[in-house]
Amino acid sequence: MKYIHTTILIFGLVIIAQGQAINDSISMEQLYTNQVYYSLDNGEVASINNNDWELGFSMYGNGAAGSAILLNEANTTLWAYPGDTANWSSLDTVGHANWEQLLNTDTSWTNGAFNLYRGAGGGMDLGWGILNPQNNYWTFGDSLYVAKLSDNSYRKLWIISLKSGVWEFKYANIDGSNEQSFTIDKNNYSNRNFVYHSMLTEQTIDREPDNTTWDILFAKHTDYIAYAFQYASVTSVFSNRNVWSAKANETDYTAASTSTTPQTSYNQRTTNIGREWKKYSSSTGWVVYDSIAYFIYDNDSTDFYRMVFTDFDGMSTGKAFFNLERIPSLSVNELEFDANISIYPNPAINSVSLLIDYPENDNLIVSIYNLSGKEVFQKTISLTAGVNQKHLQFNDLSEGIYVINLKNSNLNSSQKLIIK
Repeated sequence: MKYIHTTILIFGLVIIAQGQAINDSISMEQLYTNQVYYSLDNGEVASINNNDWELGFSMYGNGAAGSAILLNEANTTLWAYPGDTANWSSLDTVGHANWEQLLNTDTSWTNGAFNLYRGAGGGMDLGWGILNPQNNYWTFGDSLYVAKLSDNSYRKLWIISLKSGVWEFKYANIDGSNEQSFTIDKNNYSNRNFVYHSMLTEQTIDREPDNTTWDILFAKHTDYIAYAFQYASVTSVFSNRNVWSAKANETDYTAASTSTTPQTSYNQRTTNIGREWKKYSSSTGWVVYDSIAYFIYDNDSTDFYRMVFTDFDGMSTGKAFFNLERIPSLSVNELEFDANISIYPNPAINSVSLLIDYPENDNLIVSIYNLSGKEVFQKTISLTAGVNQKHLQFNDLSEGIYVINLKNSNLNSSQKLIIK
């Protein structure tokens, strides 16, 4: 299920089969026990028990970009202790119910629950510690935390440092007994977004699949439900850190499953899909919003998909059902230039949308030719670095077969276009 990567002449027609829609499903198991890593190209990659860890440490980047620490919100509650590391020995939990409860952010994998106060003490404040640019860009922890684990026991926790890619942290019972110290070296975990740790079993766990093999993650976590004024257990779909996505709210499932025009801009927000594709109703049970189409560029930015959720079983099986279709894409690179292009719908009626992943700001000439070689349409569009979506309207083209050509000084891409 990969796009064609080749070089063609302007009148050499490249036929890309229209994507075949499939109906697929995943199961997080009863009570949402597992996390499910899913590849848009290849289906389910891994289904892994989500209850065997409390802490997740970022494995990419050494400075601010790699300082994220996740909390397993499915089984752990975390509070920020209202004192600094000088209070390690004297820390207690008096009044902890009134302390700030911490949750992972919903925008980026670079911010976990331990990074909630990133920037509060200046640009070098990473939440759990302070980055020191004068000292090899090492980060030194200045905060303490209290965690309630799944067995209802408590731990006090200190993230000591991140130095040259090596995490150092320690935790103990609140009274100081059973103090444990650990280090995790990022160099030992290539192709991982995070490596995990369990304070219950006192083990570091390499549990995540290769980060190049999956696009989205189905997982249970905790979120603050604004309309209910409380924290609640929810299930969400998170995007991998290189995945671009957008969405369109259509009138019904038929419109969503054939939609070609996102209504939001493409970005890499981790919860563009999130938890809002379904909602629980006390009168009807789970309601799935099958009128929402999600448009997703996969992890290696080679394929472009439309995803529509169709059903959800809830905690009885943890099953989520969805319709998935690859929208054919083409990457043509006469000058060895890195650009991925999708043209859809194809066949078209009066218009097409272009989705172009382009590495810099530039202009692009879009031309349409009939089979006699006559140019019947031309437009210059401007591109910015990243994912661009452009809409082309051509009301005067009669039904037939054309060639659409995209050209500038860096690329020359042509594709068969059918007007019906």
